[in-house]
Amino acid sequence: MAQYYDLADRLRERIQSGEFALGDKLPSISEIQREYSVHSLNTVRAAQQKLAEEGLIETRQGAGAFVVGTESLKTVDILGELTTLRDRMTTVLAAMDSQRRHSITINLDDPAEDHLYFVLTDALSEWASQQRHEAEHDQPESRIAWAETAERLLARIEYAL
Repeated sequence: MAQYYDLADRLRERIQSGEFALGDKLPSISEIQREYSVHSLNTVRAAQQKLAEEGLIETRQGAGAFVVGTESLKTVDILGELTTLRDRMTTVLAAMDSQRRHSITINLDDPAEDHLYFVLTDALSEWASQQRHEAEHDQPESRIAWAETAERLLARIEYAL
């Protein structure tokens, strides 16, 4: 196995164990070379590139490498995670209906919030439309369910504002 795979594995373990937390800067390339007895600068860079591709670190020119994630994006079940989120949104909407809670709080004193309404509603509307369109070709039941959930949330936002 290439040496950079082993080095990436060891650094990944340290990130996932919490030794390097989100936002932490990793040791410099020369420090990593000394600590792991790695002679080649390219080996360290290749290991960092592998971790960056997994979404664990981000390298910044002249600043170093920083932890931006603790779970490899290659292991994330995207459809499963999105399905869980959709199901939770459906549960929250049902709870809002049953408890007659019809409010959303947006801090209008914050100038950044002025665009929130437009961005959120526009994105939800576009995404629901895309799901309905894609339902014609792929996983119609799932896509329609996603579209309906987004449309219900959009209606809630419209009603609340």
